[in-house]
Amino acid sequence: MSNETKNQQKLNFIGTKPPTKPAVKKYRPDTSDNSNSSMEELNSINIQLQAMTEGISNLREDLKGMIKKDEVEMLITNTVTNLIKKLEENTNKKIEKLINEKVNEMQAKIDSIDFDNKNLIEKIKQLENINESNKSTLQEQIDKTNEISKTAYKKANYNEQYSRKNNIKILNIPENKEENETSLAKSVSEILKINTEVDLQPVDVVAMHRIPTKKGQIRPVIIKLRNNSVKSAIMRKRAPMKSKGYRLVDDVTKPNQGLINRLLLHPNIDSAWYFNGAVYGKTVAEERIKFDIYDNVNDVIENFRQYRRNGGSGQ
Repeated sequence: MSNETKNQQKLNFIGTKPPTKPAVKKYRPDTSDNSNSSMEELNSINIQLQAMTEGISNLREDLKGMIKKDEVEMLITNTVTNLIKKLEENTNKKIEKLINEKVNEMQAKIDSIDFDNKNLIEKIKQLENINESNKSTLQEQIDKTNEISKTAYKKANYNEQYSRKNNIKILNIPENKEENETSLAKSVSEILKINTEVDLQPVDVVAMHRIPTKKGQIRPVIIKLRNNSVKSAIMRKRAPMKSKGYRLVDDVTKPNQGLINRLLLHPNIDSAWYFNGAVYGKTVAEERIKFDIYDNVNDVIENFRQYRRNGGSGQ
């Protein structure tokens, strides 16, 4: 048998095994019998050889139709490879389909969110425009209200100051525990008569009393006079009163006093005072300028100088 045949697996033969004659016992009664027996044996061997030849031929035909081991392995490998390939293709298609579905779903959500976002942006812009318009209107109302408030406050300050136009404050008049309105009026009249030569009559006085001050200081005396002529006569004697330790000052409202203090702190203002219902300041350049409680000092000075440059005579 060839090497190829030896490498094959054990095979099952196809067909019927040729019949074999039973063995004939050899005997030699005589020469003829031996000759006949030999012929029979030859015939039997010949028949057996033919049967074996036929069996081998059938075996060869059967071997031709059988698959070799390498071919089987190759067939299995190809089959498995094809199955895996088809499985991968099916899996990839399913995954791709699932991914596409998810992508489409996410894209739809993104489009929806983008649409909502654009609507929100548009609404925000509209609200901003409305808010800006309302803000502008509100600011105008605030500015208008502020101007009205300032005007009202200036008028109130002017009216209050006007009501004090005949008032005088006297500082440093000694105070005692038994003091009353009568004794205070008598003491003030004597001080004025001695130091100013003004004979203050009870008919000239509307009211007289002390007003609060800082703790530890002598409370000032405020006098409300009946007319401005009596006040002027007394105020002209401020220097003699000051030399005796007393001070005569106008009864200035709190806003006007604050304005005077603010002017005195300004680097371009040399002095500031109240006169006849208004507050004035003198600049370091000897310019006499009138100020009001809401004025910007720098702007008022600049406007005054511009007015003078244009030929105005001042305030």
